[in-house]
Amino acid sequence: MFTISITETDYFMPEDGPAAQKQFLELLANPGEVWMSAYSFTLQPMFDELLKADARGVKIHLLLDHSQEAGRAEASKVKNLADNLKHGDVTITTAGINSQAPAEIWHWKGFVVQQSGSSQYDCWEGSTNFSQSGWLQGNSARTFSSAVWAQKFIQQFEAHKAWALANEPQYQVP
Repeated sequence: MFTISITETDYFMPEDGPAAQKQFLELLANPGEVWMSAYSFTLQPMFDELLKADARGVKIHLLLDHSQEAGRAEASKVKNLADNLKHGDVTITTAGINSQAPAEIWHWKGFVVQQSGSSQYDCWEGSTNFSQSGWLQGNSARTFSSAVWAQKFIQQFEAHKAWALANEPQYQVP
């Protein structure tokens, strides 16, 4: 737990869905490095932006839920992304490390984008799934810049990623 003071932009779906999705994709359009944690992960324009960034040499780090990754809508997209990422990695996990029920779902939805050639970190966090329907449902999301929050996010992300790789080889995309 930690406390930060920030200025943020808040989105409440479904009313703010189009604006939120536009901002979401704009944050992914020109990153220096990306750490993304997601439950549902099917939004095609997101895949397009991630693959374009990867083609430019951007490091993309993904931490995805095991139950969704195996789902009908998601499995082929995640496998295709994992097969085509040249500068990134895809890790599949459960609730995992430090959970009283480690087999539960990975429900953390957020990402950090370090801007190219900068120490600025743009952050996204909320209840919205990274899917077409996420913007149409009753969800919320917020965007802000915070190096402190970004570093905490990345620290947590890397700890969960390491745990998943060591303890859940059965979920990893070959």
